[in-house]
Amino acid sequence: MLIASKEFVRKKDLLVLLTKKEITLKYKRTFLGIIWSLLNPILFSIVLIIAFKIFLRIQMENYAFFFLSALFPWNWFSASVIISTGTLIGNVNLLKRIRFPRHFLILAVVLAQLVNFIFALPILVALSWYYANGPSINWILSIPILVIIQFGVITGICLIISMVNAYFRDMEYIVGIAINLLFWITPIIFPLNAIPEKYRSYLILNPLTYLINSWRDIFMSNLINWNNIGIAFVTSLLVLFLGILIFRHLGRKLDEVL
Repeated sequence: MLIASKEFVRKKDLLVLLTKKEITLKYKRTFLGIIWSLLNPILFSIVLIIAFKIFLRIQMENYAFFFLSALFPWNWFSASVIISTGTLIGNVNLLKRIRFPRHFLILAVVLAQLVNFIFALPILVALSWYYANGPSINWILSIPILVIIQFGVITGICLIISMVNAYFRDMEYIVGIAINLLFWITPIIFPLNAIPEKYRSYLILNPLTYLINSWRDIFMSNLINWNNIGIAFVTSLLVLFLGILIFRHLGRKLDEVL
């Protein structure tokens, strides 16, 4: 038991080290550093808000809050998927020289983007005070649950994509297109009820739909929708389980492929 405990501590420290590496390397030699993790979505949201509110004249109150409440969770997802796609290929020398759990490289990417998401939470708190009544106890109850659910979804997808990309390098280009498509079929810039009833069922098949709606419910309305959270939780378990199976199965010949 003592040996197993020491092994766990050693591996845990390695995961922390890899996560720090992901954070520091991304913003190395930049003047603003991790602040860019906030500026990028904010500047992007300003562009879309101008396009939809001024030019397309979308009539919706608190649209900036509506958009950002979904954009920050989305950025955690999209950045993790995009970066993790080439993670195994980009760490070939490390994988061949040192023996360690390969999935740590993927977990480090997801955790690093989680840190960026946590840094964005104060902005959502400020928007909640400005547009609504501010955060409530429901935030404390639901945010950790939603973080765990989204962490499972992202990890499962990243495990699959990173391993498949090691075998088929075209996956890197497919992921870029898929992320752009998924952005527009996820209720981020529009509410789900704005979609015609006959097309709404297709968006519900999107595993991010219930998750994004759950984030928006808590940020904008201090509401915990347990139905949406339950569906998102089951989806998270299925995606994570599938990701682990594919990662382990294809990982048996990873050394030969790399």
